[in-house]
Amino acid sequence: MEARILAVTVLIVTACASRPMSGDAPSSAEPIATPTASPEPTRVATPSLVPPTPRPEPPPRVTRDIAGIEFALLPGGADLRVATALSRDDEAVVAAAVASDIPAVEREFARSFPARPVIYVFATTEGYAEGFVRFFGYGRATATFIAENSVSFFEPSLRLIAVNWEAIRDRRPIAAIRHELTHLLTLQACTPRCDLVPAWLNEGQARLAEAFVPGSDWRLVRVRYEAASMAETGTLIPLNTLVSQLAWNALTDWAGYFKYQEAARAVELLREDIGGDAPIAILYERLRRGQNVAQAYAALTGRSFDAFVAGLAARMRGAVPQTPGIIAVTPEGAPAGYLLYGFAPAATVMLTISGPRGSESWPMVISPFGSNFDGVPATRARGGYTISAQDASGVFTVKLRKTDSGSPGDSR
Repeated sequence: MEARILAVTVLIVTACASRPMSGDAPSSAEPIATPTASPEPTRVATPSLVPPTPRPEPPPRVTRDIAGIEFALLPGGADLRVATALSRDDEAVVAAAVASDIPAVEREFARSFPARPVIYVFATTEGYAEGFVRFFGYGRATATFIAENSVSFFEPSLRLIAVNWEAIRDRRPIAAIRHELTHLLTLQACTPRCDLVPAWLNEGQARLAEAFVPGSDWRLVRVRYEAASMAETGTLIPLNTLVSQLAWNALTDWAGYFKYQEAARAVELLREDIGGDAPIAILYERLRRGQNVAQAYAALTGRSFDAFVAGLAARMRGAVPQTPGIIAVTPEGAPAGYLLYGFAPAATVMLTISGPRGSESWPMVISPFGSNFDGVPATRARGGYTISAQDASGVFTVKLRKTDSGSPGDSR
């Protein structure tokens, strides 16, 4: 029987701001030359005024009313249905992301999608929730819950993907769609033995796929450092408790986020051990033949899976230079960000932000998994900042630069 694999992309909180505007180049005064007589008139070069090339108009939208909602139907490798409330620029961003995501996911599994993936992109959270009622057949309460707790969603029984553009439009590069496409192709890759796919592998692979989107280095940094923080603080969630999708879905709040980071890091190390150009494809070929993950790992690496699990904490800790610590992590288009990791869970540290207009300190409570991510407030002035975190063991600092302009009225 095919396993029901439910996938929800959870929110990674980042504060986003507009890009800085370039200032005008300074001008300098030049001495005025005194004209002299010349036997022949001097030809003066007059700059030609070439009008800017007009931006080509996008082709007319092909639209369709589906269950009372108007969508633009975009050509390409997916059956992409984008709510017409999106601007044409946003529509182009979605189309470009999907065009890049499909071949990337197919390379990971060394197989093609058996049919064009059906993707609904809704303009707002309200429309996203309504889509679960009209297209997925969910009850209103279930639809509202999913819409409030996810940014994209894959329903395995229907092979449908839904995306909340309002929730992901400012997080560049766009990665949520690749997450759900990974879940979709997983179902094809594991058939007829999808019952052998543990939730941590299914979900970890999808989260790791987000970090492999070009320009997503900051996502991979967070996966590695936050998993290392869990290992350092003894808060790793045992993989054998993350096997069923039901058990996975039951973890919410802080654990609902950190389970993804741990699983993604475990999958990254699993891929590393298997090796080759397509380690996930090799693993799933074994699963389809009836081997479970432990058996497949042993056959492909010559080492026991028990040893792999036992060594995870040390390998995760070994990927970072020191713990506790603080590093700069700034998503594209967002204010300068920083990540505290490896601190005692639920401890209180004194955080200080020092910038062009002075310093400010306040207590910060560390998450139950020893790691916190935050950013310089978007209102702060452009310039260099020093972020310091002080606990009983010492002071940890990082320097970063905020490139976007802040609020003129913010004096901090």
